[in-house]
Amino acid sequence: MRFFRHGKTSLGELDVGEAVHIGETPYRLRKVMHGGMGIVLLLELEAGQPQTDLDVHGLRVAVKSVLPARIGQANIALFRRELTVWAGLRHPNVVGLNEILDAGKDGWVAAMNWCEGSLRDRLAPARKVPVENATMILCDLVEGLIYARNKEGVVHLDLKPENVLYMSDLRRMLQYAEGDDRRYRFMLSDWGIASIKQGQLNSIAKLPPASELSLQTFNNIGTLRYMAPERFIDGYRSSIASDLFSLGMIYLEMLTGFLPFDATIHPVESLITGAYFKNAAKLLESAAISPMLWPLVVALLMPVS
Repeated sequence: MRFFRHGKTSLGELDVGEAVHIGETPYRLRKVMHGGMGIVLLLELEAGQPQTDLDVHGLRVAVKSVLPARIGQANIALFRRELTVWAGLRHPNVVGLNEILDAGKDGWVAAMNWCEGSLRDRLAPARKVPVENATMILCDLVEGLIYARNKEGVVHLDLKPENVLYMSDLRRMLQYAEGDDRRYRFMLSDWGIASIKQGQLNSIAKLPPASELSLQTFNNIGTLRYMAPERFIDGYRSSIASDLFSLGMIYLEMLTGFLPFDATIHPVESLITGAYFKNAAKLLESAAISPMLWPLVVALLMPVS
């Protein structure tokens, strides 16, 4: 395992413009992003340096780790668990984990593809995206989910626009004009609360194989407004259907600019009682979405019976 080195005592102290090293290769820090639990550093190969590691990282690379303020035994274990899941996934619609690095007191860090932004960024200006673009994005995400489920028995369980990243795709850039979302390839990221249903991965991640714990991992943790109703009901287990429901919410938001909740009912109550379902139909109607798309949205948002 190679080292991630820098001149500060912690990742959190690094400033834009500072030099860092992946192994012996120098990079320059271009941007720092913080989340609830993690920190992402966007790095660019130092100008004039031999491109010795391009087979691994390319000219630009992102490094992800636990926020220094959040470092503790439980969070480090959770991050290592995410890396265990993530390392087994190689697909065009899954953000690539290129290498796991040793950052000393900051623990392991993930060297990953430098993506250009998130789906939330694309939604921010107009709250929604054109129907053709939304449907292409949905197809990208379905491809990534099916791959993860079929290959490693992994269910994501935290799908939301913030966890959908994108980068330019050369083939699509030749097809679509500048500014069109269809120029990008959209990918799944952040496997921190994924449910592992594959024996070998459970063993590596220190989860009992074929146990109730491995089947219900983080069943009630996620982002409320994108979670499937069954995840709040005792006796139901998360499954690929739970992820498809979350995709339905994302698709609805892309098409209409809104999620099917209102201020008078708590989101969990809306999910359990089915009120969200009626609201979704109203949103589709008010946004003048073609009736041809309604069956797809309805199928994705249908609760597990």
